Amino acid sequence: MISLLVILLIILNLSIFITFDKFAKIVNVYDVPDKKLKLHKKKTPVLGGLILAINYFIIFLFQFFYSNFFLSFEKKLLEVQDFFSIILLVISFFLIGFYDDKKNLSPNKKIIISIFIIFLSLLISQNLQIDKISLSFYDHKIFFNNLSFIFTVFSILLFVNSLNFYDGINGQSCFFFLIIFIFLFLKDMNIFYLLTIILIFFILTLNLRNKLFLGDSGIFLLSIIASISLIFEHNINRNIVYADEIFFLLLFPGLDLVRLTVIRIAKNKNPFYGDRNHIHHLLTKKFSISISNLILLNYAITPIILFNFLNLNFYSSFLIFLFMYFVLVLIISSHDKKFN
Repeated sequence: MISLLVILLIILNLSIFITFDKFAKIVNVYDVPDKKLKLHKKKTPVLGGLILAINYFIIFLFQFFYSNFFLSFEKKLLEVQDFFSIILLVISFFLIGFYDDKKNLSPNKKIIISIFIIFLSLLISQNLQIDKISLSFYDHKIFFNNLSFIFTVFSILLFVNSLNFYDGINGQSCFFFLIIFIFLFLKDMNIFYLLTIILIFFILTLNLRNKLFLGDSGIFLLSIIASISLIFEHNINRNIVYADEIFFLLLFPGLDLVRLTVIRIAKNKNPFYGDRNHIHHLLTKKFSISISNLILLNYAITPIILFNFLNLNFYSSFLIFLFMYFVLVLIISSHDKKFN
């Protein structure tokens, strides 16, 4: 049955690729350059999220009716409420992003709607709540007790928004999502993660050729699926033991989120409204997009290598990368001549 699923997905995506221009005109969601924050040369279809959503619809149907797994989790370990909660989160976050791509939803409204959806989903599914974590440098588990609900809402919201903040140049977000889902695949070699990696490669190819943008719909969709997967890998599959692993996985975009928030607040600006001080903006002032993506990719992988593969302790890994990050920011913030 897996081979049938793969054949269906190949046919679907080949059809989209062959009829791409017609498909884009039918959907009619474009990102138009404004010469302020959006500096691309021509209006570009924002179809990454929709293409992913169509693929996931087929994958979810297949898994629900023909597989012993849903996402990467054994069905017998999931309650009925878990299915409803997962579907609610995935559909809602995709629709929030898609509406934002088409109508430009304000950041405050996105935050409020996101909190409401996460809140409702956690009420439905207890398995989504993070009630305890373990840290590599602390011998005892940390139990959140009555604060587990609030902690989980905050964690998912921070996860989604940090990845939304991180998006900016062609390839950037796709490369980072590849890192996340390759990390998950190494933890649990499940077909769902493998299919997701292949789908992201497909979107990445179109994105690097300036055929489409991932858009908020794509960022929100992949972010919420990744957050669900990370939580369930910790709560159900027990493949993620230490919270440090997730911390280092997200350290690079997290640091940039903190830096941007501090700068915007210091300038009396709304921290949720965009500017051109993101790490990718600073990089592309000096380097080509290809070199910028290479630097971003290396910096995103480095914390994971330090902690997971070189087996440095938490403090050493964190301090080394913190130093590397601020050295990078200082270098690219200078007014040297641009290189290509």
